Amino acid sequence: QLMKQKHESFMNNEKIIFDISEMLTYLSMYRRYSGIQRVVAMILKEFQNNENQQVWICFAKVAGGREKEYFALNIKKSDFQNWESPDLTYDYFVELGILGPGALILKYKNNKFKYVIHRTRFDLAAHFKKDQRFNKRGVNISEWKQYRKLEKTDINFVKLLDVINSNDKLVLLDSTWRLENIKMYKQVKVIGVNIFTMVYDLIPIISPNMVHKDLTKNFYKWLYQSADYTDFYISDSESAKGDLVKFLNDHKIEKSVTTLPLVQIGFSIPQKIVQEEKDPIPSDLELLSSLSDLSKTVLSSEYILCVGTIELRKNLWRLILAWKHLLDQGYCDLPRLVIVGRSGWNSENIWSVLNTTANLYGYVTILNNATDDELDLLYKNCLFVAMVSLYEGWGLPVGEALSYGKTAVVSNATSLPEVGMDLVEYCDPLSIESIAKSITKLVYQPEYRQSLEMKIKNTKLRNWADVANDLRTLLQSKN
Repeated sequence: QLMKQKHESFMNNEKIIFDISEMLTYLSMYRRYSGIQRVVAMILKEFQNNENQQVWICFAKVAGGREKEYFALNIKKSDFQNWESPDLTYDYFVELGILGPGALILKYKNNKFKYVIHRTRFDLAAHFKKDQRFNKRGVNISEWKQYRKLEKTDINFVKLLDVINSNDKLVLLDSTWRLENIKMYKQVKVIGVNIFTMVYDLIPIISPNMVHKDLTKNFYKWLYQSADYTDFYISDSESAKGDLVKFLNDHKIEKSVTTLPLVQIGFSIPQKIVQEEKDPIPSDLELLSSLSDLSKTVLSSEYILCVGTIELRKNLWRLILAWKHLLDQGYCDLPRLVIVGRSGWNSENIWSVLNTTANLYGYVTILNNATDDELDLLYKNCLFVAMVSLYEGWGLPVGEALSYGKTAVVSNATSLPEVGMDLVEYCDPLSIESIAKSITKLVYQPEYRQSLEMKIKNTKLRNWADVANDLRTLLQSKN
């Protein structure tokens, strides 16, 4: 009993600290999540909901001159819950003063005198319309004035090194390759803090032909150096774990690697607050009416959905050629292929095919700026999903498809069978004919497709709570 009380006391004092530096950088440029940012956001939400743990975030910001320093904030008491939405998450960080106008004076937060002085200087610049003072920092006067109206002065930012203790856990779920990150991790390591590093995949090393030339060198150097401060590695699949274990063994690095499978569910759309009006428009009707003409065109006929960055690794070139192969065979009633994603590295061959064939005679549609609301609609109304990647660390779109009750045509490579299990139709990603055959099977054998959908309906899918609980168990087991 005494040991149990000591353990509970220890756990109550222990802080779980998540580094969100790269998430902040990403949200400052894009108002949407990539797969990694969604993982960080949803795990933060699940940990924040746990009453028995201190949950903190930390991040690197300019502290003086060009030097960066790590700040930390306890988010356990925060009433923010809408981590699902990148827009709302961005607004939350702006409200805290971490992003946007507040970030201009965040570095002075621990010195009240300097904070007031520099805030006043920006107030005067705004009053006298000194636009350049703001524009060169990525904000404008209007945003500064709005921030000052809503500024929260009770946010208790602290320096990470002032609050972190040896019994705390630092969790690195995001891309943490920058020198200022590594410098801080090594300082924290000296204190005795256990550091957990997530490695989603080793694509830059295993398949260097699929990434930009500089990425392989930088990634290799980071992964090798990470052993200096990492106590425990986490991978998101058995496939990725095997690659990581081999890398560590090849370099005679003895470190523990634990698999933390990600989800087989999609993202949830936060409930919007509807203002009372005399004639309120139902939210679903309002959304449909506000869609772009292109999105409305997509939803007006049968289509197959593919979600992901348009890049070499996603194998979209072969997926599109599979459509052309079927059209050449006379399948003129083939559903449209709808690709949702922004253009990425080395995608010229894909655009070449589309540009020279008028988007494959109109059978292929690209949506590069779909909101979460639109993506929700696209998943709900698609015939099924296609993901024929050459390499994935996990494959969130496959899980998202399953959560909507949709099956998929999925590559049989790397981690994807761990996500899709026996609920999808597999193909050889290197064979256009194999991809085309799997597409026709799901399109023209509706009974088979429906049998997979029924199997999905009767399967317990892994959710974010499962992921967070497994991570919490892992952290607690490494005291």
